[in-house]
Amino acid sequence: MQGWQYKLIKALAFIHKMDGLSDGDFRDYYENQHAPLASSLLSLEGYERNYVNSRLNPLYKSLGSISIFKYQSMESLDVVGKQMSSDAGDILRNDEVKFMNVPKNYFVLTQSDQLTEMEFNKKIFYSANGLENLNLLDGYDGITKISDNLVIEPDQIFGIAEYGIAKETSLDTLEHLTQEHPQAIIASCVF
Repeated sequence: MQGWQYKLIKALAFIHKMDGLSDGDFRDYYENQHAPLASSLLSLEGYERNYVNSRLNPLYKSLGSISIFKYQSMESLDVVGKQMSSDAGDILRNDEVKFMNVPKNYFVLTQSDQLTEMEFNKKIFYSANGLENLNLLDGYDGITKISDNLVIEPDQIFGIAEYGIAKETSLDTLEHLTQEHPQAIIASCVF
């Protein structure tokens, strides 16, 4: 993992699967085609894909990934914005239509205090409409908060709490969590 300063700019991209594409086929194309292409064309400081299992997340059946792009500064984000406005962006957009439902995709720009440098293979994302909701999952065993991801834009939500799931976390804990908080999104992470 890159040694991050604790304040980051993160763009959380909610990427939807093309209609009819399975979770496995979406992940396979993203990992073996699109992610390497994006990494070769853009100046990415941090790039991770968090794959959503549609069976574990019935409220989000079309959501394929919450991809996170990390930047040390707004200037770094601007560099990627300029690259996306060039031929590199055209190449990526032409590739996206091969596996994404592009009109459903959206991103949330956040300012994030990284609370841990631990890496997790599985994560939970929880959208919060107010400060009081950013900590709703803090009491669950085996769940470690990574970041609050306070939204810069758009302003429909306050923040997106990001948690890591420890390997030893029980299935009972996760089932209980999703029953109490069905809007929580459980994902598998690839750095």
